[in-house]
Amino acid sequence: MVKAVVLIRCRAGTYKDVVRRLRELENVKLVFSSLGAYDVVSKIEAGSLAEIAKAVRTIRSFKNVSATETLIEVEREGS
Repeated sequence: MVKAVVLIRCRAGTYKDVVRRLRELENVKLVFSSLGAYDVVSKIEAGSLAEIAKAVRTIRSFKNVSATETLIEVEREGS
């Protein structure tokens, strides 16, 4: 299982729409709005890195998403 966190910047006033759309995606396991440099944080899980990339491309295609940063888990602590 490949896991990643996607940090998302939204166009002003649109974060609720982005959160709603993210919750519809199969690989998205957690979504919440945040204060700071990013408006929305999402956790995604998939069977491969290719599936993570596909999910991130989908997120980036949302009209109200202006930028993303993806953090991919490389090693779990204690593994």
